[in-house]
Amino acid sequence: MPRQNIKEEVAKITKQLSLEDANDIFYRIILEKKLEQAEEDIKQGRVYTTEQAKVKLKKWFK
Repeated sequence: MPRQNIKEEVAKITKQLSLEDANDIFYRIILEKKLEQAEEDIKQGRVYTTEQAKVKLKKWFK
């Protein structure tokens, strides 16, 4: 299916949903993308040790 047709179909479907349903769908899409990125970060070694995370968080919560 061409990209424009997909966009039109998504627009059509979301117009038929309640705001709550649409919010749930967008939340799930965003969550899936964030999880995919996190998995890629782990594979690439872009992670923090527990101690590194504690130091970083301590700076945020001063």
